[in-house]
Order: sequence, then C-alpha cells, then structure tokens
Amino acid sequence: MFLPLKDALPTGRVPIVTIALILVNVLVFALGYLPADRQAQGSTRQISQHDVWLVEYGTIPCEVSGRCANQDAVVVVDGGLLDPQPRQVSAQVDQHAPALTLITSMFLHGGFLHLAFNLLFLWVFGNNVEDAMHPLGFLGFYLLAGMAAGVAQVLVAASAVAPTVGASGAIAAVIGAYLFLYPRVKVLTIVLPIPFPFWMRAWVVAGGWGLLQFLATWKSLFAPAALDGGVAYMAHFAGFAIGLATIGFFAERRNPLYLQLYGSERRQE
Repeated sequence: MFLPLKDALPTGRVPIVTIALILVNVLVFALGYLPADRQAQGSTRQISQHDVWLVEYGTIPCEVSGRCANQDAVVVVDGGLLDPQPRQVSAQVDQHAPALTLITSMFLHGGFLHLAFNLLFLWVFGNNVEDAMHPLGFLGFYLLAGMAAGVAQVLVAASAVAPTVGASGAIAAVIGAYLFLYPRVKVLTIVLPIPFPFWMRAWVVAGGWGLLQFLATWKSLFAPAALDGGVAYMAHFAGFAIGLATIGFFAERRNPLYLQLYGSERRQE
C-alpha cells in the first residue's frame, strides 16, 4: 500500500478548491456526530446524523440502476461499552433522487480512517492538479470524475443494496491526472508495511497505486456485488482511468516549476 506524505513540487498559487473540498469533507464528518432528529425503531439509543446520512445520501446501486425502489433506511447502531454488539435498526429518512446521491455520497465517509486517507491523497496530489487549471475547472473535473466513477461502480454492482460512500473515485481521478501531468516529481511515500518514508517518483507512486486498484478490481469482479471487504474498487480504478484519460482536456498548463526542476532530467535521460 502506498501512503504519500508530500511531494517536492511547490504550487504556483493557493489551491483554494482543494482546501475548500477538504474543509467541507471534515465539516460534514464532524456534523455527522450530532444526534439525528428521528427516532430509531428497535433501539433505545440515539442514532447520529451520520447513521441517517449514509442511507439518505449514500449511493445505493440498485436504486440508481432502477432495479429496486427506494430502500427502507437501515442503520447500524453501536450499543457502546454496555452493549458492544452493533445491531441494525430502522429509521425514517427523507428520500432523494438516486442520481443526486452520486454527488452527495462523495462527501460522506464510513469512518475517520476512510476520511483521513482520502484527504491525505487529495492534499498531496490535488494542489498541483488544481494549479494546472482554473479553480472552477478543477472543481468540475473533480465532481464529474467522481460521478462517473460512481456510475462505473453501479454498472458492476447494479443489484447491491448497501450504500456506497466516499470521495475515493474523485480523488482517484486526481491521482491519475497527477500521473499524467507530473510523472517525474519526487513524492515522499511510505510503502506499507515498511514504516519508513522514501522519496519515490510520482510515476511509481501514482502508477503503482493505479495498478493495485486494477488488480483489486479484477479480483473483486468475481465476488458478489463486485465488492471486496466493503471497498468499491471499480470506482477507484474507473476514477483513476478517467483522470488519466481526460486531464488533457481540462488542464490549461503545467506548473512552470516542473520544467525548471525536472526538465533537465529528461535531457539527461
């Protein structure tokens, strides 16, 4: 597993959209800890907004594909220290157009580590990808790629009833775009299980990550609902491929420092 910490290419301007996306994701996650204003059936414990949002705003593949009607909301309630076994209970939630959830699901995460890893990748790779285009262009690229990755996951798991959440598909597109734009940049990376960071080329880090998603996707296609351990690998690989293939249409320039820092290396090679 590749875990990038930072890259060696300073941005030419403040990545306002990347920062805004990080802040929105953190804010949504924090607000999810507030108690929900609806009663859960079959439990005396209060459920959180996050519990409800997962089924209200997460992408449920069978709804998007039209293979099922709006699903009854089922949330998992953790009983806490006195009752450590989580259990499923029903809760009343509002229903939304399934297509809308392809956007809203990008701002929900299953847990803190899910959020932290996604935002780390977004910060390391997103700032320079944003620097290659107009900020609004980057926002459009991010959202459109994330939606397309969600559709790809729906296509291979059309009957799945479990909500799919997370910004991974959009961030995968950012990683693919970075590979296209800045393949020779050095990235400080931890390659788990080795606990020490190494400076590695972006083509190794981003390309290696994309290869791992391809292999995991290939494996997951033989599992029910195209999922492996609850991870939507098809969304990861599709997002990566979309970013790699389309960034040439979105990008207006490369960071000028890239040619200054790494252009001479190409001539030497």
